[in-house]
Amino acid sequence: MEAVETPQPEATAAEPAAPAGPAPHRRRRLIIVIALVAAVTAGGGMWAATLIRSPEQAAADTKAPPASVLTAPVVQRVLSNTTVLRGVFTAGQSFPVQPGAVSASAGGPGGGTPIVTALKVNGGDAVDSGQVLAEVSGRPVIALPGPIPAYRDMAPGESGGDIGQLQDVLRGMGYSTGGDDKEYFGAGTKAAVTRLYQKLGYPVPTTGDQTAAAVRAAQQAVDQAKQTVQDLESQPARGSEPTATATKSGAPANAPGAAAGGASGGAAALARARADLTAKQQDLARAQAKDGPQLPAAEVVFLPALPARVGAVGAKVGDRVTTPVLTLTAGGLNLTGHLLPGDAPLVKPGMNVTVLSETTGAQLSAKVGSVGTLVTPGSPAGGGAASAAPAAPGAGTDPYVPLVITPDAPWDPALEGQDVRITVVAASTQGEVLAVPSSAISSGVDGRTSVSVAGADGTRRTVEVTAGVAADGFVEVRPAAGTELRPGEQVVVGR
Repeated sequence: MEAVETPQPEATAAEPAAPAGPAPHRRRRLIIVIALVAAVTAGGGMWAATLIRSPEQAAADTKAPPASVLTAPVVQRVLSNTTVLRGVFTAGQSFPVQPGAVSASAGGPGGGTPIVTALKVNGGDAVDSGQVLAEVSGRPVIALPGPIPAYRDMAPGESGGDIGQLQDVLRGMGYSTGGDDKEYFGAGTKAAVTRLYQKLGYPVPTTGDQTAAAVRAAQQAVDQAKQTVQDLESQPARGSEPTATATKSGAPANAPGAAAGGASGGAAALARARADLTAKQQDLARAQAKDGPQLPAAEVVFLPALPARVGAVGAKVGDRVTTPVLTLTAGGLNLTGHLLPGDAPLVKPGMNVTVLSETTGAQLSAKVGSVGTLVTPGSPAGGGAASAAPAAPGAGTDPYVPLVITPDAPWDPALEGQDVRITVVAASTQGEVLAVPSSAISSGVDGRTSVSVAGADGTRRTVEVTAGVAADGFVEVRPAAGTELRPGEQVVVGR
């Protein structure tokens, strides 16, 4: 049996031969490439379109935008024209307290080395009249008011302005000086000093042994003179004594002439004795006037103003007094501001001032006391500056004009040394006022001033105003009669 071949279909020209590789992958890559080319072509066309503009479009693009109106609201506020500067509080004057001697008193003879036995105050304390500051060898150091410093022991029998100052202080404290003459330390002043020390609890200081010895000697002389007068007064008249003794002239002693001579001699002796007694009594009065209570220079510190302040305590109990035991500051604090030379013409005495302590937050009222002359720190005398004074604390090295500030009430002593901000108010409104930015004010050829109010609908109206205080870029405005201007309305300030 013969094998039969199965016929195979012939390839035609319309059917190409199958490719060798995987046809689906190549087709996807081709599609992606075609898409990218299309995107780049479209983007390039758009970019090219932006670069190609007509002359009309170019002119439109460079044309200025339409004008717009700039406005600002009308406000209601307090306006103050101010100048701000810095200043430093300094103490008026310093007074070192250094007792140099120990005074005699009823409690002791005095003398010896002064030693601190008690401190009654601390640094920063306020000091009032009659206050004991410290004890030196058991003796007090007392603060009293007065511009004349204690330059000597104020002792009985002496006179002077310092004595008058002491009398005024004693009377002011309620201690009468009796009938003493002004500026004379007499018995009344001695009594007043005694009362002061009794009040403070200390034995009254005295003039010491020398004057006491002088009183004792004068008293003995008075006693002897009194005795002499008494003896002469007690003797019988010589004319009554019987005697046969003859006088030098040969006449009997009891002759009338002799009797008369003896009587006159006794009277003369008595008169002399009485005169001597009077003189001795006057000596005693002078000695007594110089003896007794006194106010030693070592036990008092006169200060020009009280209360004062303890600036520093430089000793401790047990120290020998070789340096100041403590230092007081008195005369009130001084506040001097450092004004820029260009601002000096704007500031005048009497202007209101606000002082701000940034340390405590305290705000104080004051006034400009005086405006000084230009100070150039470190410049030589005659170097062209009006003053060659050294720079004050905080002034730096730049030229400045010193501005003395006077308080409405005494400065707090705690402000000493503080650097503070000083605001000088040249002009200020009384409470809140209508105000607009200064650029909103327009002036016409007739001299009238006005503002242009812009309405919400785009309309405008002109309001005539009177300008007032200008400060911080604003001007106080008062609408003319018959016109109205309200806070919040918009005024034109520019275009």
